[in-house]
Amino acid sequence: MTSKRLVPALLILAVVLPGLAWALGFELGESKEELKLKYDVSVTDPKTGRVTIVVKIEDYGRLKPVYAVDLSIPAKESHNGRGHYMDLVVSMALQKEGDKDVARVHILRELAERASIQLKTGHLDGKQSPLTWYSHSIPIAKYLKESDEKDKK
Repeated sequence: MTSKRLVPALLILAVVLPGLAWALGFELGESKEELKLKYDVSVTDPKTGRVTIVVKIEDYGRLKPVYAVDLSIPAKESHNGRGHYMDLVVSMALQKEGDKDVARVHILRELAERASIQLKTGHLDGKQSPLTWYSHSIPIAKYLKESDEKDKK
């Protein structure tokens, strides 16, 4: 290909490729305290086979601003040993209750045992990296266990 034909082809690629770019997502390994997050999670089990999960977020800490709070439920089986498909990912609606953002979901207990709440942001420590997002996962199993222990007392 001659250089006269190469330049227009490269321009077309430069225009088309940015629309095809994918963002890189990173699950943060830092603890709630290290990320300066302030939230409470409670699980209510009325013994009907379903549970109600409530997350109350007072401060998003180092993740400000958070653009999504999602409920994620991975599949039971792994995908060729390389991770899991998701059985369900759904955005949770946030409501203001005083100075807290509150989200609720009512789901089957079996699903809640695998579920996590993910706080998602494009910022970390107030800095934004292009085509990058971060998430902090809150596993629900821990809170189910705490709910069960309260019921036994």
